[in-house]
Amino acid sequence: MNKADHDASELKKRRARYNIPDPEPLLHPSVLPQESLAEYELLVGEYYASLNPTRPEERSFVDDIIYCEWILRRLARTETELISHVHAGAGTTHAEYPLGQPAAQNPKLFTALQWRAISTRKALKEAIDGLRDLRLHPVPDPEPPATPTIENPLPEIGFVLETRTPPPNPLRPNPCPDGPDAADQPPQSEEAPENG
Repeated sequence: MNKADHDASELKKRRARYNIPDPEPLLHPSVLPQESLAEYELLVGEYYASLNPTRPEERSFVDDIIYCEWILRRLARTETELISHVHAGAGTTHAEYPLGQPAAQNPKLFTALQWRAISTRKALKEAIDGLRDLRLHPVPDPEPPATPTIENPLPEIGFVLETRTPPPNPLRPNPCPDGPDAADQPPQSEEAPENG
């Protein structure tokens, strides 16, 4: 059993112990249960109809654009809910500062939310620029692989293996006929003794 399976089984045991129901599976990974799947599908349909991606690379950028737009909408709703929640939970409320009071009471929370919104806007701009750049400079289609013909079934390997001994080196005389360079010397012919 790997770590993920172990963690999942532990979580199931804890849920059963405290009678916590299992969460319902998401209808779509980008849509939380509190959000409208119909709104998300409408957003996807609008962007695909407007941008009309024809290649996988273009679809990737369009999906990034849709994701960023959906997250920005979620963050706007989150900010509204946070302001209402912090304002309602405040001990004393100021009628003159209904928006400023929550931000003053919990500045880190609102700063983090703004940082997330800014980074998502930046990612949205990069996805739009990437799609524009891809359409101006499309990736060329790969050339089809060359099929071998009957006349030339295999390509040449580029070298020929030779097994010959190199010629003797005239710059290196060999003082010993049986020395290490003896293989470099041509074989000497033996003269037959004279019968006399």
